[in-house]
Amino acid sequence: MKKETERLWASEKYTVMAKGYNFYKDIQGKMRDAETVKEYEAIEELISVYREEPFDTKAIINTFEHVWGYFKKSADEKEKEQFFSLLKELKSSDTEKMESIPPNMMLFLQDLLKKYPSDYLSRSTFIKK
Repeated sequence: MKKETERLWASEKYTVMAKGYNFYKDIQGKMRDAETVKEYEAIEELISVYREEPFDTKAIINTFEHVWGYFKKSADEKEKEQFFSLLKELKSSDTEKMESIPPNMMLFLQDLLKKYPSDYLSRSTFIKK
């Protein structure tokens, strides 16, 4: 059960983070402390609950910055400019909650992942949306 929950958490981590950083920290702490099957089952249920929450704009920005860390050393100047332009656009938004991640941001991440593959990120539900 522990390995299954760890795999689930690895794939859902950035999606949960984009829903709310407090959700991410909650699961992270529970993963660190979990020992029993019941605790791992509770974590899986909590991940499902958090996934149903709307996206938080500040949390999306934070998550986008985290994911950018996988690409920042490889990305060319044009990609860096595009990243910071998309980030600026999102930061200027007056929307607190979103039902989905802006498509232009998602397409940008997907394009970067194709160009600069990452096994870990390729298993993330955040980029597969």
